[in-house]
Amino acid sequence: MAYNQQSAFGVPSTWEELNADVIACLFTVTLLIGAVSLASMAGGDPETMVAVAVTGIAVVLLGTALIRLSEYLRTAESLTH
Repeated sequence: MAYNQQSAFGVPSTWEELNADVIACLFTVTLLIGAVSLASMAGGDPETMVAVAVTGIAVVLLGTALIRLSEYLRTAESLTH
């Protein structure tokens, strides 16, 4: 079992923890956007549906980019040590 120091402020202490937190947040936000999308489809307002779809795509792309960046930083850090 590896020692893992926890920060007093709830900030992840390793890249793996950061990745897990970002993935969990991305999953939660994606579910929330899906629920809002269903609600906007039920309302029938096309502008709202487009806004939700564009927001959903932007959130997923940004989240994926953050995960890839932190994975890159984690592997680059492990290569230098």
